Amino acid sequence: MHKSRLLLLFLAFTLFLVSCQPATPPPPLTVSVDEEFILAPGQSATLANTGLTFTLIAVSSDERCPSEIECAVSGPVTMTISAQKESGEATEIVLQTFTSNDGLAPTMEFEGIRDRAMFEGYQIKITSVLPYPAKSMSEIKASEYRVGFLISLE
Repeated sequence: MHKSRLLLLFLAFTLFLVSCQPATPPPPLTVSVDEEFILAPGQSATLANTGLTFTLIAVSSDERCPSEIECAVSGPVTMTISAQKESGEATEIVLQTFTSNDGLAPTMEFEGIRDRAMFEGYQIKITSVLPYPAKSMSEIKASEYRVGFLISLE
């Protein structure tokens, strides 16, 4: 009972904070190789000293089993990012991952699930997806997602 009250307070506080957020995406980030960063839909990150920009376009589907429901199977969360070198044409990349209930993506690869992609010699990998659904797969608004990424040199 105590945990459910804390969860309810946390969700109410999160909802309050989200309602105070502007409709425009947060400002672009400048990140380094091997530095984890988090993007909101529409937000970009530029890899320092490379001219490479990555943008989280949207989370298009979330098939993860809600934490308050028992499911036989939990599916992946799918998103689209764009990758661009300087003023070149942007490349759209669709990525998927599974996550634990705390939103963390596994480090191992799963057959048929593309949780990482190569672009211009750099690997971009999903590290986390929040929030995690609690009661239904459709309870999260598209603008509420926050996706963690890690870019490494391959």
